[in-house]
Amino acid sequence: MNTKSNSNIENDEWSDDDLLDLQNEFDTNEELELSEEDNRKIIWQAKDFSIREFHSMHQDGDIDLQPDYQRKYVATPAIASKLIESVLMDVPIPVVYLAEEQNETYSVIDGQQRLTTFISFLSGKYPDRTDFKLTGLNVLKELNKKTFAQLDKEQQNKIKKTTLHTIIIKKESNEDIKFEIFERLNTGSIKLNEDEIRNTVYRGNYVKLLGELEQDSTFHFLVSKDNYKKRMIYRGMILRFFALSEKTYLNYKPSMKQFCNKELRDNRNFSAAKEKEYRERFLHVVDLVKVVFGETAFRRYVPIDENTDKGGWIKTRLNMALFDIQMCGFVNYSKNEVLQHADYIREAMLDLMSNNQEFIESILIQTSDKNILKKRFKIWYEKLDEIIGDKSYQQRIFPYSIKKRLFEENPVCALSGQQILAIEDSEVDHIVPFSKGGKTEYANAQLVLRYFNRAKKNNTEYNVGNN
Repeated sequence: MNTKSNSNIENDEWSDDDLLDLQNEFDTNEELELSEEDNRKIIWQAKDFSIREFHSMHQDGDIDLQPDYQRKYVATPAIASKLIESVLMDVPIPVVYLAEEQNETYSVIDGQQRLTTFISFLSGKYPDRTDFKLTGLNVLKELNKKTFAQLDKEQQNKIKKTTLHTIIIKKESNEDIKFEIFERLNTGSIKLNEDEIRNTVYRGNYVKLLGELEQDSTFHFLVSKDNYKKRMIYRGMILRFFALSEKTYLNYKPSMKQFCNKELRDNRNFSAAKEKEYRERFLHVVDLVKVVFGETAFRRYVPIDENTDKGGWIKTRLNMALFDIQMCGFVNYSKNEVLQHADYIREAMLDLMSNNQEFIESILIQTSDKNILKKRFKIWYEKLDEIIGDKSYQQRIFPYSIKKRLFEENPVCALSGQQILAIEDSEVDHIVPFSKGGKTEYANAQLVLRYFNRAKKNNTEYNVGNN
């Protein structure tokens, strides 16, 4: 993968602006890897269907516009109306791609939004059952507010007889190659993303489970992006969690896309027992992530610059490197173990994001690289083990209640005298170091900026002005 320092997609930090292209552009330079034993065949057929034929096929149940793997209908009334206008104006319509199922019916691979628009207009209703009236037309303005039934006979026939060039991917095609082909052939006006293609190619019990879990209210609270849910990116995130937690980070091999594809392919029709285990693992983890990290889950914290006042939580972006470790980190711990140490775990994550340069780089730069991914997992797993497994850890670390009390009383760094703008940017320091007998109690506590606390360490004579 080429390194681009400003590429949020490459670095696994996603904003809402990245939605339409994050899955298509992510890992664009990675090649499909197949073994010598793979049968690399793609069988396809070109065929033209009229809009009338598609409408009849839909009525007869021979084509599924909204299979459980497809995204919801997202075209706005204005976009849908202009598509109808395009047909009446003889504007070329992009190719439609169908997958032939084992029972010889069809599922829509690309062109679902277009076909749904045409069939809905002929039926007079959008999928949500509201009336389909043309709106926002700039050329055929006289048709605004009209339904299909209100068009003249010539216009109705024009729409019904218009043919759409169609490519049918036959049922005999190799599925790994199909995934690659679907990406390359995906030329619709609203492109399929990686997860929508994946949910098309690898349908089965696993995909159904992903569809169920994407509806989980706790997970939605943590991610809080309705458009990601609509475009199936929630499913891709959950699959990513299962792949890394099932195979473990030690067995990760790039690319992340192929790593997740293999997980889904290997388990696409898993047993009821395994499905239950996956579901319970997911629900166990998301509950703990919510308790520990809350609304800042999967988000990066940048220490505030006292000169510019810039910094704080970057809540508009999801950092998928943090998603990986925060989700997978709790898999092997009981609810009781995590809840007992929730404040310490939260503080440890803040500390790593603020002070550990190796960790910071591992969540920002080339995050899908095997060595970098293993590095961040190792750092976080060792920290969790220290917090939960080392009985002396809590004796050395002040509880959050003392930190909150000190911040509310006087949010000023005891070492530098600088104003502390955010509680996340502070730490509680032992006035008399713990290593020299100082107790972890309020009377021996002072609030300091993280930077100065790191510089002070065990030096009781530390002076900011001399450093």
